Amino acid sequence: MYNRTGTLFEGPFKSIHIDKDNYLIHLCRYIHRNPLEADLVNNLTEWLFSNYPEWIGKRSGRLVDLALIKTYFMTAESYREFVLDCSIDKKKPDDLSNYLFDQ
Repeated sequence: MYNRTGTLFEGPFKSIHIDKDNYLIHLCRYIHRNPLEADLVNNLTEWLFSNYPEWIGKRSGRLVDLALIKTYFMTAESYREFVLDCSIDKKKPDDLSNYLFDQ
């Protein structure tokens, strides 16, 4: 319609089923860290298009499941520490390896 091309409109779509809680939590961290990893912000709370501030209790919003967060993290601070801990990037847990896309 607008004569646009690019990765959004071309190539195969890949998806995987999230069947383990461990993977879900690591995926949330990965998504929340993306703006920081891409050098778009210096602080994750600066990224306006994320619900990360809701996860850590810095902003009110409806796009967050507080019950899910409380299931895995005692406090908002413990989730913040989990997200900011970069050790996951250096060594991925073995039980998550089957979820990685082929390169």
